[in-house]
Amino acid sequence: MYNYIGLIGLGAMGENLSINIGSKNFSVSVYDKFSEKTKKLWEKVSNFLPITPTYSIEDFVKSLEKPRKIILLVPAGEPVDEVLRELLRYLDREDIVCDCGNSFYKDTERRQEVLREKGIFFMGVGISGGREGAYRGLSIMVGGDKHGYDVMRDLWEKISAKVDSEPCSGYIGERGAGHFVKMVHNGILYAILQSIAEVYDIMKNGMGMRLDDIRSVFEDWLKDRAHSYLLELTVEVLQKRDNESGYPIIDFVSDVAEQKGMGKWTSQTAMELEIPTPCIDVAVSYRAISIFRELRKSFSENYSKIGNPKTIKISKNLLSDLEKSFYLVMITSFAQGLHLIKRASDIYRYDIDIKSLLKLWRGGSVIRSSLIYRLIEVSERSSQIENILQDRELYKEVVELEDSLKNLLSNLKALDIPTPILDSTLNYLISLRRERLPTNLIQLLRDRFGYHGFERIDKLGRFHIE
Repeated sequence: MYNYIGLIGLGAMGENLSINIGSKNFSVSVYDKFSEKTKKLWEKVSNFLPITPTYSIEDFVKSLEKPRKIILLVPAGEPVDEVLRELLRYLDREDIVCDCGNSFYKDTERRQEVLREKGIFFMGVGISGGREGAYRGLSIMVGGDKHGYDVMRDLWEKISAKVDSEPCSGYIGERGAGHFVKMVHNGILYAILQSIAEVYDIMKNGMGMRLDDIRSVFEDWLKDRAHSYLLELTVEVLQKRDNESGYPIIDFVSDVAEQKGMGKWTSQTAMELEIPTPCIDVAVSYRAISIFRELRKSFSENYSKIGNPKTIKISKNLLSDLEKSFYLVMITSFAQGLHLIKRASDIYRYDIDIKSLLKLWRGGSVIRSSLIYRLIEVSERSSQIENILQDRELYKEVVELEDSLKNLLSNLKALDIPTPILDSTLNYLISLRRERLPTNLIQLLRDRFGYHGFERIDKLGRFHIE
């Protein structure tokens, strides 16, 4: 008796996903290089799920029906290559291997070329939802050979989240398209997380609000257009208390923000493709600033300004401006990420359909929000535009929100409250509206010291300062 699918990697995501798969009546073989994880899972589910433990790659592969279908949930980078080297000793032509980890899309395309020569389909599958989504239903973005998707389509649809009875899973495009959109998805995630942290900081340290009141403000925002899964989690974690002291757990959490690389990859890729993503870029940079805790402590002790007002007066208008500014950052972050995806789709010929992609993010995805439904409407109405902000109806709303952002920032500038993503959002919008930017001076200076040449607006050709 052979199993339908195999799964390698039994961390929190892998364990929950294997349970999800088994609960949908797919027989699954599992393997982890740490046999204790395999045994632990087997003891937990052996009485009610069709999950088979294996303790070597050879036995794992032999337990699967042909063509074999394998899911990898191992850390990105060398661990993926290591597992593939072991698997290739036992795989046959037509077998399908799906990397569901957060691999860099160029690594995925490199692996696809190698395995294609051996007749094996290697799929780069972006999944979002965290360990809860792995158990309850994920947002699944499949990239690679269309045949590899078609063979496993039923599985992807059944283990994905559902919205209006539609599965939040689908085929994104050729080669590394699945991992590319997941990378940008996480870049957008970085920006939204940064914006939540900034508005929290503004309320706490700029307005002097108590934690319970801050949480109440976020709860109010959940009732309107700013509703999102991440905001739900914010309300949840802000009410968690330390078991020993009874005080809010947030007061004990280190402010050194870690990252696994997808935000950085998004920024690097955007620079390579010459797409501006300042909201994502600054979110990555701010995590880097957080690393230098001792340096920040030194500056705080020796160079903090004296005499600045500690807080500004709380008012309904100011809180309204804060909500509108937060929502505007969300719109702008999505606009930048989707702009990058569209450019990559054109250059790499992924043929990504933005509307279909957004529909996959409605459920399961950690960036799911009410805004996504609005962006789906925009993609239907203005499918040919380069940047969603070119949609007239959306941009009309953006202009109205921008007034609130300007008002908010004018009130905050007298305080020592860092607002990098709010500032980046405003500068991005202002720059997009400028028909002529001062970068013409940069071109002249580059030519003067490096003889790089420049173009003119009144005649064709390449020119130099003589």
